[in-house]
Amino acid sequence: MARQRRITIEDVAREAGVSITTVSRFLNQDYGAMREETKNRIQSVIEQLGYHPNKFAQGLKRNRSKTVAVVVVNMGYPFCVGVIRSLSDVLHEAGYSLLVAETGADADREEKVLRSLMAQPVDGIVIQTNGANNELLAEIAKSTPVVLIDRQFDVPGAVNIVTNNAEASEQLTASLFAQGYQRVLYVTEEVQQISTRVDRLRGYEAACMKAGKLPWVAWIDRARPSTLQEAVHDVMAARPQEPFAVYAANGLIMLDLYPLIRQLDYPVPSAMGIATFDEPDWAKIATPPLTCVRQPTREIGESAADVLLKALRKKQDAPIRRTSRIILPSTVIPAGATLRLP
Repeated sequence: MARQRRITIEDVAREAGVSITTVSRFLNQDYGAMREETKNRIQSVIEQLGYHPNKFAQGLKRNRSKTVAVVVVNMGYPFCVGVIRSLSDVLHEAGYSLLVAETGADADREEKVLRSLMAQPVDGIVIQTNGANNELLAEIAKSTPVVLIDRQFDVPGAVNIVTNNAEASEQLTASLFAQGYQRVLYVTEEVQQISTRVDRLRGYEAACMKAGKLPWVAWIDRARPSTLQEAVHDVMAARPQEPFAVYAANGLIMLDLYPLIRQLDYPVPSAMGIATFDEPDWAKIATPPLTCVRQPTREIGESAADVLLKALRKKQDAPIRRTSRIILPSTVIPAGATLRLP
């Protein structure tokens, strides 16, 4: 069977008795002084012929691809999944497609992804970065809207969308002390000047100081499982006789740590509490359910989309003129793994 010829804009113009330019203006909703009769005739011909505009070609002519790239550290991380989903929902309604890339927290891989995006037509970039490529991001932001999510960095021309990490971490830690836990073991990766890690540690330490408790921090490397075992050994070596809690700095740490600490001979929540920043899907079905800090992933995605769309509506090549910051609040969600008192 012969393949059916693709209907072109030239076919539409010929059948409607107008110029190709007029059809192009109609497709781009640039009606100007176009008569209603002309618009109706073009629409009728498009429907009769079954014409489908080449959106990519249209984008190239306007120097627009109608595509936004989102670059995250880990596509399986619940935080990233939530942001990507809400970002996609808003951009889809505005007629944009989403291109998703993952860096694995590797600076070289992130640079390659960014340079690849520069070589193809994307209208904006949303990125969760470790900060190793800030100069490159600043260069990109001169011509393309750039939004940094989760981790805050001073990149000229970019917008930062973050949560109140320090405040939420302090609130969670304070709630653990309020439940009668005498010590709180905070399990975190090396901060490496990543704002989320810096702020969550700062909030934890502030709550310890206000409660008159000594900080108890276990430093781990998720790429080295032995460091997680060492964190558990810290608990065993301390032999806490009074109630204590284990607080993981993010959901990925807790995923690795949870089976290890549940092997300890401490009943939950009476002798040992368990809490984590983030709200992984499995936290609700753990026994008992984990106390979490719920980040506003939907609002982060919606805010990022809003920033990009506003920048693109103003002028496609207009960078955001200064580094700015949007802070969205997280919420502490108490659950059975730390609720000792009524």
